[in-house]
Amino acid sequence: MENISIGQIAGIITLISIFAGAIMGLITFYKSFISKILKPIDQKINHLEKISVAGRNNIELELIKIILVNFINDIEHGVYKSQIQKQNAYELYDRYIALGGNSYIHDKFEKLIKEGKI
Repeated sequence: MENISIGQIAGIITLISIFAGAIMGLITFYKSFISKILKPIDQKINHLEKISVAGRNNIELELIKIILVNFINDIEHGVYKSQIQKQNAYELYDRYIALGGNSYIHDKFEKLIKEGKI
């Protein structure tokens, strides 16, 4: 380390600064490039997730409807149901309403409750 001048130190610092700036520029460019590519993909994934959740809810709603129709039919025909089965029907009915089901099942279920059959 003999006779290093201030000019040489300044040159080395300038070279390191230029190199660091170039690296930062490349990182910024790639981040921007990648986000432009990934943003549409991410939007499609989010859209598919929303569709998937809606599909699951529709399937769940239909399955609960089938179970409740069978339960209501059994009650109307005098088939004995235990307290646990009735409690399960209440829980399914609440979930059915929460999922947006509100049709003849609602009317029938409420009618059977008023009649004291459930």
